[in-house]
Amino acid sequence: MRRSLTSDGSSIAALLLCAALGWASAAAAEPVPAETGEVAEAAEAEDDAALERLLLEEDPLFDEPLPSDSASRDPWESCNRRTFAFNRGLDTFFFDPVTEVYRFAMPRPGRRAVERAVLNFDTPAVLANQLLQLRLTDSAATFGRFLINSSFGVGGLFDPAGDSMGIERSDADFGQTMALYGVPGGPYVILPVFGPATARDAVGTVVDQAVDPLTYLLGPLSWWRLLIGGGEGLVLRDAALDEFQTLEEGSVDFYSALRSAYLQSRDAMVAEARTDVVRLR
Repeated sequence: MRRSLTSDGSSIAALLLCAALGWASAAAAEPVPAETGEVAEAAEAEDDAALERLLLEEDPLFDEPLPSDSASRDPWESCNRRTFAFNRGLDTFFFDPVTEVYRFAMPRPGRRAVERAVLNFDTPAVLANQLLQLRLTDSAATFGRFLINSSFGVGGLFDPAGDSMGIERSDADFGQTMALYGVPGGPYVILPVFGPATARDAVGTVVDQAVDPLTYLLGPLSWWRLLIGGGEGLVLRDAALDEFQTLEEGSVDFYSALRSAYLQSRDAMVAEARTDVVRLR
């Protein structure tokens, strides 16, 4: 009995399928107005374009090769890539091992304390640039942080200004100052040992070092100044190492990814300072 019902059901399904095919054939045979055909083609083309946009947006493999403003700001890319390869060699055979030894010898709380002290030593240059940028609120907070952390924070090893008083740190440099006064950034450049910069930021770094009180106390090229500068570089490299490695592991072209990240960071820093200046007017 069950078998006969199955057979009858199959026959009915076959008849319905044949009827549907016949209706579809008849509809296909009917002439389609030209306007209707054009509308259908336009709709199909629009759907294809939408699908292509969706694929480009959702597939991360398409993210990096897309044209970007950062590529147009790198006219010296060929030379920069060679310098970048040289710097990566230094990282692999010297800076990375030194950083790992520093991390092994110094516990994380100790490294964070040294990092705070290094940033505290940079306060005079930061304060000078904030005053040049007319960021009066930020400069007052920076001056207060320096007094509090240099005294109660034992030379900046601790951060009572931020932890207990809520006075957050803000940054500034001469490259940012020049940008606010209309100096263009210039081409992107990879400096040997020092890494990514723009022509404007490279000049700004030299000026910031000249403002540093240690430059006057020890001399710009003295062994003590070079040793302290190297120590500061090691501490700041340790602080940024994890983000640096994450960027490298997640990028198809590490050079392009680093260039984009650096330029976006600098653009955001300049935009933030401009917002603060406009707020004062």
